[in-house]
Parts: sequence; structure tokens; C-alpha cells
Amino acid sequence: MAEIVNLSDVREKIALRDGFALWRKRFPEQFDFRIRLLDLTPETLHRLAVPCEDSTYLINAMIIGFLGFGVNLAFESLEMRFQEKVVDIQLFVSDQVRFEMMYRLCWIERFIGNQYALFKMVRKFDKVYSDCMRQPPQLAKKHSCYEDYSRLFDRDKEVFIRRMLPAAMDAFASAFL
Repeated sequence: MAEIVNLSDVREKIALRDGFALWRKRFPEQFDFRIRLLDLTPETLHRLAVPCEDSTYLINAMIIGFLGFGVNLAFESLEMRFQEKVVDIQLFVSDQVRFEMMYRLCWIERFIGNQYALFKMVRKFDKVYSDCMRQPPQLAKKHSCYEDYSRLFDRDKEVFIRRMLPAAMDAFASAFL
């Protein structure tokens, strides 16, 4: 008897495999449809959070694979409209990685980005982005800068948190690595 194959499921499995191909070579985690930022080891999270070419390359490779472009396609080979989409997603994922790092430090609370699987974060980018924009991370009340933070307008609060990245990188490395 012939087996019925759902082509959509097959395409998703291939996209997942391709998106995590480079990550499987570089990181110890077992990557699947369910892996979220909160599932990553501190070492992996830190490597992805450091603003540099390597982290951008790793995140872009994941995105390009997840979007179905294959495992070895260079960013520069994509059409301009797809490059723009990859950049939008990459900036968002990079922010979420850094928010997860700050969340583990207990610097921020009410962070919803870490509840999404990485695969969903990319494949359902518009919805996940919208959800995260409606509920941005909040600085923890016990953080020493909370009083200054609490006086800001909502959009300024996000900028305030992003400006904490260099200190968060150092604190994370000291606490977890």
C-alpha cells in the first residue's frame, strides 16, 4: 500500500535540517522544531549574543535554511527582497537572543520572546514580531537602574534596555561562562 506523504511536512523537515546544519557543527544542543532560546546553553547563547560577524553569519545561516533556501546559499546570493527579509528577521532574532541573556541575569522580566521555538520565530516572523512588539521586555524592578527606566516613555524603555548590552555581556560571561 502506498504511503501518503505531506509535502509541506517534508519541506519543513528539510528547512529545519538546513537551518540548523551549521549550528549542529558548532553547538552541543540537539536542535529540533521545539528548541527555544531558553533551551540554549549559556555558551551558545553568549556566542550568538556577541555583536560580530560570526554571530550574524550563524543567525543568517539558520534563517536562510528555515526559509527554504538551502544549507549553503550565501546571503549575498539572495534577491534583494529576500535579503531585506533576512536582515529584518536577523535583527529581531539577535535582539531576542540578547534579551534572553538579560533575562537569565534577572535584569529583565516579562519577556515573551523566549517562549517561541526558533523555527517558529523565523517561519512565522510577522506574527511573532507583532506579539513581541505588543509585549516588549521590561526591566526588572530590582535592577539598580529601574528608577531611571520607569520615568521613560515606552519606546525609550526599549532603547534603554538595548544600551545595557555591553554590561550584560560582561555580567553574563562572569556569571555563566
